[in-house]
Amino acid sequence: METNPQTISNLTASIEDVAAQAFDYVIAGGGTAGLVLAARLSEDPNVTVCVLEAGGNNLDELEILIPYRMSLGNPKVDWLFQTVPQPHVNNQVATWSRGKGLGGSSALNLWLYQRPDASDIDAIGRLGNPGWNWRRFLEYAKKSEKFQPPTPEEAENHKFRTNPEFHGADGPLRTGFFASTAECCLVFQKTLNNLDIKMQNDHMGGKLCGTFIDLATIDKETGGRSYAANAYYAPNASRPNLRVLTGALVHKLIFSSDKSSEDVKATGIDFRYNGQTFEVQARKEVIVSAGALKSPQVLELSGVGDPKVLKPLGIEVHVDLPGVGANMQDHSRTHATFELQDSERWVSRDATMFNPDVAAEQLALYRDKGQGLLSVSRGVVAFTPLKALSPKAAEDIIASVEAKIQGQDDPSLREQWMLQLDALKDDDVPDCELFASMCSIPMSDLPVPNKKYFSVAAISNHPLSRGNIHIISNSPDDQPAINPHTLEQEEDMIMLVEMLKFIRRLPETEPFKSMVAGELSPGDGCVTDEDLRAYIKKSLGTVWHTAGTCSMLPRSKGGVVDSKLKVYGTANVRVVDLSVIPLHIMAHPQATVYALAEQAADIIKGVI
Repeated sequence: METNPQTISNLTASIEDVAAQAFDYVIAGGGTAGLVLAARLSEDPNVTVCVLEAGGNNLDELEILIPYRMSLGNPKVDWLFQTVPQPHVNNQVATWSRGKGLGGSSALNLWLYQRPDASDIDAIGRLGNPGWNWRRFLEYAKKSEKFQPPTPEEAENHKFRTNPEFHGADGPLRTGFFASTAECCLVFQKTLNNLDIKMQNDHMGGKLCGTFIDLATIDKETGGRSYAANAYYAPNASRPNLRVLTGALVHKLIFSSDKSSEDVKATGIDFRYNGQTFEVQARKEVIVSAGALKSPQVLELSGVGDPKVLKPLGIEVHVDLPGVGANMQDHSRTHATFELQDSERWVSRDATMFNPDVAAEQLALYRDKGQGLLSVSRGVVAFTPLKALSPKAAEDIIASVEAKIQGQDDPSLREQWMLQLDALKDDDVPDCELFASMCSIPMSDLPVPNKKYFSVAAISNHPLSRGNIHIISNSPDDQPAINPHTLEQEEDMIMLVEMLKFIRRLPETEPFKSMVAGELSPGDGCVTDEDLRAYIKKSLGTVWHTAGTCSMLPRSKGGVVDSKLKVYGTANVRVVDLSVIPLHIMAHPQATVYALAEQAADIIKGVI
């Protein structure tokens, strides 16, 4: 049964449907992974499933459904986490946006749909997790996808390159290309080709190196966002064995007082609803699917974590598991922005960002005809080894990492760094991401009104730095302390410096040279490497892709879950979200989370 998202609010559960009730599976978090699990587990009419989501319904929110209508910063749909001051980035306190509401961050993200390099997924298996490999991952990635291919004319005109072999045709999540690609983005791509970064035919097959127009999670029939809430939940919302309660803030897991087994058993979840505390019971399993920033918080509030964190807060320790909240990894970015030549040939989104009248005009054009600036692809992406940008810098970083590995006492981190070193040495595995978009990225040098700009972001996706996240109280209302240790490892800074230097050289090469009039940022005053370092510290931002905080690793190596995603020391608790990825992937992670959740569903069902 297909349900209209406009009426879906009538189908979410009431508190009476959930409070003091028992379900086979109770899922903490109705985000990307949580709703995939809910849909797949409830396929069996004899299995009952309950989902608790702290945020709202949001399914009829135009700000979510319309391209480029950014909801980042809106507390209704954004958790707005903040880091602790970061000493290596001028003591910056960064805001980390995460989706709040049905669909989680799949409702808040930038629509990008990328799969990682095959080596990233195979690395998960190499870290002690049998059953996690590229071959199986691709199977589940395709299961989640309903690819809407471009017409031959669209593919030719806008450089949309695809291989049907790598795509799913029958999955819930719709993917496809926006209606067109801005010419300035194609000029950027042609310039990269002239600098030996070649076109990628379809990175969905596990080879990420090259440049391509990104796929998007777009429903081509409606022009709106396809995401976990309207792809996985809405069509199944009327199932009598599925209950999804919004506005339900999970406090902690409830564990049985029966100590006859070495592993503790979860019997349910305590949650808050309209200021009151309720309980829901779990007959089989409790699944924590609250995201890489909330899942460790839920575990720690439940007494699963490092006793050094829990005991001072008066929390009873049910499972001594120091890996909870550790091994945090995130993608970081800086950028350069260029002013475009004054020509009708170039299209920029700056007017929609800074002129409300133009923004309203473009919104109406898109809603009425599917045309205008909102119908254009978000940008062009390129993935490349560092040695393709700077052979000397790559050589120096490799030597530095080799020395670090020799001096590293932590066996788990040493093993991860060795895999990262292998990637640095491999000419076919990317270390760097360049992402171009047809707009400015405002800083202190604000763009001039009525001018057009083009930005290229430098993104560090395989950081050596590791952070952590831990609770600061026994209340679910208090945000945890988030400490990513940004740029703590010198090599992470060098990687960004070298990418930025490469980007700033683009105006020396045609056809990019003829397109730009000048550089807005970093600007003429930024000359030396030290200048670039200072600029990076000022401009650095997150890409909102945190992973690793409930890592799938052997327990002896700081793991939180095993290869079946079960939390060590528990009989029936699993974690399913990006937090379980032990070594970060190169790509934007949305596609990975969908595939991860699809595989997890079959693990829970006993299919694999």
